[in-house]
Amino acid sequence: MTVDNKTLHQTYPLPHPTNQLDQDVLRLVEALKAIDSNVYMLQQADNQAEDARETLRKALEAQGTRMQAQQDSLSDKHDALTDKHIKQARKHKLNQILGESIFPL
Repeated sequence: MTVDNKTLHQTYPLPHPTNQLDQDVLRLVEALKAIDSNVYMLQQADNQAEDARETLRKALEAQGTRMQAQQDSLSDKHDALTDKHIKQARKHKLNQILGESIFPL
C-alpha cells in the first residue's frame, strides 16, 4: 500500500520510505510537473504586475506633467491679475492725490 504523503501548503506528492520506488517515481514526476506549473503561473503574474507598474508609472508621469502645466497656467493668470490690480490701485491713488479724474477706472 502506497503512503500518500504530501507537502503542507501546495500538497505536492512526496516520497515515503515504505513506498515502492516505481510508485514514488511517479509521485515525484507529478510533484515536479505541479511545481513547474506553479512557477510558470508565478512568473506570468510577476510579468503582469511589472506591466501594471510600468503603466502606472507612465500615467503618474503624464499626470505630473499635466499638473505642472496647469500650475504654470494658474501662475501666469495670477501674475496677470496682480499686475492689473496694481495698475488700477495706482490710478485710483493718483486720482485721490490729485483730486481729479485723470485716469478713468
